[in-house]
Amino acid sequence: MAQPQASFYFNVQSREQALCQLVGKALKQRLAIGIAADSEATAARLDRLLWEVPATGFLPHCHPRDAVAAETPVWLDHRLETLAGRAVLFNWTGQVVPVALGAGRVIEIVARDDEAGRQAARQRVAQYKDAGYLVDYTDMAQTRQS
Repeated sequence: MAQPQASFYFNVQSREQALCQLVGKALKQRLAIGIAADSEATAARLDRLLWEVPATGFLPHCHPRDAVAAETPVWLDHRLETLAGRAVLFNWTGQVVPVALGAGRVIEIVARDDEAGRQAARQRVAQYKDAGYLVDYTDMAQTRQS
């Protein structure tokens, strides 16, 4: 099994916009995508967001136990175990995703103006490294300028 990867996208203006943008990119690559929320309420908020963004369409998603899950590329839930084995897992929980979950790549999105979130992300970087993840970083402020 390949070494799991944790990718941190930081300096984003809006975590929600970045989530939709990055999920859209993963969809174009035809990857199995999971989005892990920290609660049912957050999952419901993200569900609405994925139906509304982009403005000219939507990002096809469902709950992992929905009847259409086998045909739906993006699964959204607040229970990590239902998202096991997804190629890409967007982590909206604030916790480190265990290697045993089998996600090939975990994506963390860190807002530029959220100092508490930035500090928590720094702690998760160390925890991901300790867990055996290969960690990489993308400065979204730099990518907007280029």
